[in-house]
Amino acid sequence: MNRHLNAVDQRPRMPDVEQQIDGFSVLLWSQSQNCFHVELVRHMLASNRRAYSEKRRMDYVPVFFGCHEACCRLADTLRATVRARESERVRIVGQVS
Repeated sequence: MNRHLNAVDQRPRMPDVEQQIDGFSVLLWSQSQNCFHVELVRHMLASNRRAYSEKRRMDYVPVFFGCHEACCRLADTLRATVRARESERVRIVGQVS
């Protein structure tokens, strides 16, 4: 039997590393939406595993791992970059029109 399966119901068991990071959050950046999202690392990993099994692309890029508050603070700091990029894109599109 695979050592990562629960012997009773054959569901995947959380590997030791995932147990160690349980409770940690991740700051994700969406390239298509140009915005940030904070969620638990275990939720991100579950979403990534589903995307892998469904052969589906993921839009969110992990930017930072830490406690929820630290991820939120960094998102607040980085939003200035997001706004500047969006302003630059709007300015360039306006020049082309």
